[in-house]
Amino acid sequence: MSTALAFLILLAPFALAAFLSWAANRSGSLRLHIDQFRWAAPMTGRLFEDRDSYRVHHDLDAIRTRFEEHPSWPVSSASGERR
Repeated sequence: MSTALAFLILLAPFALAAFLSWAANRSGSLRLHIDQFRWAAPMTGRLFEDRDSYRVHHDLDAIRTRFEEHPSWPVSSASGERR
């Protein structure tokens, strides 16, 4: 009897999780989709084309090269506008 009770206690959380995910998927309230989890590999990053990632990398490169040429942040004040 105690062995069956131990197995029931061990398996109950998994059964509850399976039931809740089935119910959420059936009602449409489950907001997880397979396309949210993209394939990636260590030392290489994402394996498929991701245009947003390319845009972010381009923006970061532009910021980095801007600070290499002009290492101060632009200031919009009277001291920054020398006329």
